[in-house]
Amino acid sequence: MKISVFYDHILQAAEQTGKPVPTLLRMSRQVGIDGVEINLDTLCENPGIPDMLREAGLAICCVYAFYDMGNRDEGARERLHIDMAKSVGAGCILVVPGFLTSEESEELQDCCEDYERTADFMERNESVRKMAAGLCSIIMRANGKGIKVTVEDFDGRTSPLSRMYGILWFLKNVPGLKFTLDMGNFTYSNEDVTEAYELLGDYVAHVHCKDRGEELSAPGGNNRGLRSVAVGDGYLPIAELVRKLQKEGYDGFLAIEHFDAPDQEACIRHSALFLRNLLKEK
Repeated sequence: MKISVFYDHILQAAEQTGKPVPTLLRMSRQVGIDGVEINLDTLCENPGIPDMLREAGLAICCVYAFYDMGNRDEGARERLHIDMAKSVGAGCILVVPGFLTSEESEELQDCCEDYERTADFMERNESVRKMAAGLCSIIMRANGKGIKVTVEDFDGRTSPLSRMYGILWFLKNVPGLKFTLDMGNFTYSNEDVTEAYELLGDYVAHVHCKDRGEELSAPGGNNRGLRSVAVGDGYLPIAELVRKLQKEGYDGFLAIEHFDAPDQEACIRHSALFLRNLLKEK
């Protein structure tokens, strides 16, 4: 396994410290980070980023993008996403296919604890069906190019992928679709990440190591908090999950994720050390 970090964390660290981005990229490489996760729009707006990353010894391992597949034809953006990932050597893309209306999301939340009821909602909802079709389309474009198409457990109530059974429905109904396990996002929906991993583990192709700290509880107030902390500093079973992944043969990236951390540089260093030490264990 290798370690990556979100490019946005580097940008935020630069804002917080005044240090140049190339300096922070070199720091990331020095602490054992091998690659970055980067937004498609950021890459398109800044064509010099791949060269800057190469100079720092970092690869682009995943390109992620937001879509509105439930409401419009996203064929042009799909082509751009695949072509960009191929050109920068990323083996994985993450697709956030779209969102439901607040009314639709409330209907889904009412049935989310039962797979059959969840599946019934998904199959009846036109936006969800269009999202599934859009995912099928982008997977067809990725076929033969060595690029895995993934979705994640998204921490937003209006996402049809915010709960484990909704994710399972997409994975069952979109051939070739894979899963990016975000260790911190099931907490948003008051679901247990270990239980979710047991359900969805066979589909995992990429991993976000996001820990959560106390306070800032999600809607409903049943979880322990959503505060952004360095990996290993929160209450989630990161070490247990990494060991499970190792045991089951996962050999991809572990992405450090802590958006809006108050000291990104320190968090990046601490997170990388925590994960490196885990990966050294026999």
